[in-house]
Amino acid sequence: MKTRHSLLSVLVLTLLTACQSEESTYAMGNIERDRITLSAPAAEQIVLININEGQQVSQGDILLRLDSRSADALIAQREAELAQANAALSVLTAGTRPEQLSASLAALEATQAASKEAELKYQRIEKLYKSKVVGKADFDAAKASRDSNKAKAQQAHDQWLELKNGAREEDIAQSNAKVQAAQAALEWQTKAREDLTIKAPIDGTIDTLPWHEGDRVTAGTQLISLLSSGHPYARVYLPASALTKIKAGDAIEVFADGIEAPIQGRVRNIRSQPAYTPFYALNERDRARLMYLTDIDLIDANQLPTGLAVEVRLP
Repeated sequence: MKTRHSLLSVLVLTLLTACQSEESTYAMGNIERDRITLSAPAAEQIVLININEGQQVSQGDILLRLDSRSADALIAQREAELAQANAALSVLTAGTRPEQLSASLAALEATQAASKEAELKYQRIEKLYKSKVVGKADFDAAKASRDSNKAKAQQAHDQWLELKNGAREEDIAQSNAKVQAAQAALEWQTKAREDLTIKAPIDGTIDTLPWHEGDRVTAGTQLISLLSSGHPYARVYLPASALTKIKAGDAIEVFADGIEAPIQGRVRNIRSQPAYTPFYALNERDRARLMYLTDIDLIDANQLPTGLAVEVRLP
């Protein structure tokens, strides 16, 4: 009976030792590729979808298009604002036309004549008022007429002088700034309309496409997930016990399911934080079970599909 118990204990110990040895010898993971998420730039309706999940696309291909009618209307508004600003600037820089200056001078002379006549009338009424021939109401009316015509003559003189001297430099600078602001607003709105056409930023494969034509999305909604066609890499879970043996830049062999020969790789980076239970919550025995996400760049492995299981033999 004791012999059986002894044999059983030896067998369990052997299995545990084998498991621990295997855990410390291999790091498991998968083939991964860079993933790019394409999001909606505005809250609009999807009017065109050119691709399907799993489809290969090239950089610059049109993948999806959102409704651009609102953007078109805003562009028309910005173009009108720019035209208005340019017209105002042209008026200032072109200077005063001769006919405008002549009309202003004629208006000035007319107001000056009216002002002179009102002044003479006031002087006559003032003498009569002092002689008590007319009443105070007549005197006050003459004085008000004189002052009003004098003010009109001064205003006409200022307008004529402004036309004669042309626009001030600060007025031209301000008008030019308005043109630049209107131009920038138009360029921004044009870019916003272009962004409604979603294009492939790189060569790749459409991974997920959860939408259909006619769906309305909000700004920032993920529209498409694109997997890069570039070099794949292995993402494996490195046990804590291997951290002192492997570092970024080390050459390492990766084995993939269905491929006998090892794939040459180089460690790109090792995450500083464990992938599972936080470090501070574990005791010394449990720390060996921690896993650290590790990315390994692969050489000549473009043919490997994303998601393929791989393992790394640890030193």
